[in-house]
Amino acid sequence: MAAASCSTNDGAQNGSAMPAARVCNSLLSRVAAGQLDGLTGLSEFTDEHKRVPAYSSALRTMEASEEGRKEQELCRITADLDKASLLTVAISFWWSDAQDIRPHSEISRRMKSGDLTLYSLGAHSEANDYSATIQFSCSGSNSRQSGKLLRAGLWSTNTKLTGQAGRSARITILNAAARKIARQLNCLDTANLPETFHKISDPQRSPKNG
Repeated sequence: MAAASCSTNDGAQNGSAMPAARVCNSLLSRVAAGQLDGLTGLSEFTDEHKRVPAYSSALRTMEASEEGRKEQELCRITADLDKASLLTVAISFWWSDAQDIRPHSEISRRMKSGDLTLYSLGAHSEANDYSATIQFSCSGSNSRQSGKLLRAGLWSTNTKLTGQAGRSARITILNAAARKIARQLNCLDTANLPETFHKISDPQRSPKNG
């Protein structure tokens, strides 16, 4: 995942350690903060982040532009593990077309191989052992970009949890961030980002297909 950022100077960097509930200007819900602790096996972090109001405004401005298709990093959470390796969890958002959702044949193949897990969030949501993605509808009321989806992405390195538990943690953390951005952009009511959700075993039953 590329490390890009919105064109705003309203950002912050914190060099002091803090609990998961405070990272990135308290971006995460209580449950998601607990999942960050579990995913990483740590209880204190440092961060770099953009403030949600300015970041969201920049996202909306870029909705119809090519610039909006580039990953815009909202939050980067780090921690020294052993002075030789660095834990990193990065969360970004960018705009994409609805047709950019993976084809069902590829989704089915990756699910059968154990490479991918689907979730009942947004128009399409998935997680693997390194990342998670949620694509959801969030067009502005005056926008004609009805075919656009806002894509949230999480990328991680050197995390502790593996397998389904790690995937569940990643998607829970990302969903908390997506809910915060959707609320700021006034699309939470229609984005299909509930706090409680489930894993999907059949790609034909994904939110996109009902």
